[in-house]
Amino acid sequence: MDFTMDPTTLLLRWAHVLAAVIAMGGLVFARFGLLPALTNFDSATRENIHESIRRRWLPWVIGSITVLLASGLANFLLFSSRVKAENWNEGEWMRQTGYHALFGAKFLLALVVFYFASALVGRGAGTQWVRNNRSTWLSVTLGLALAVVLLSGWMRQLHTGSNTPAATGGIRLGEETPNE
Repeated sequence: MDFTMDPTTLLLRWAHVLAAVIAMGGLVFARFGLLPALTNFDSATRENIHESIRRRWLPWVIGSITVLLASGLANFLLFSSRVKAENWNEGEWMRQTGYHALFGAKFLLALVVFYFASALVGRGAGTQWVRNNRSTWLSVTLGLALAVVLLSGWMRQLHTGSNTPAATGGIRLGEETPNE
């Protein structure tokens, strides 16, 4: 069995997943932990708490977005070059699976998530409308982030194959797959 993986690819994957976990975890906490707890305070106290959290959370949001964009692009380019180099399905794999379309949808949804996440921790007047209704926009952002995660799982499944055991038509690790 061949369990080797390029260290760069592994590091990029870990960076991408860790940044997504941090970003989405922050959204879940803010929506279902922080906002309900803040209803016990007067509006001035709530705003002071939001500002204090904003100053501390903003670098994490910016860092997660940066890592997600950089690692996501690198992962996509490395995977695309692998598919081409190994001539998956005579070079037709990406088209046959709709991988590019899924990637495009995932990327566009992620950009919307990045916008709302930035608006929620920002201070600009142009995005104040998002902060004026934090509960709604946190829910929307969280739903869109979940859609990105689900698309990611779908895309990953396309090139790793099903979880069918080898005895029932699956592929054993280390053997060539039909995609290669």
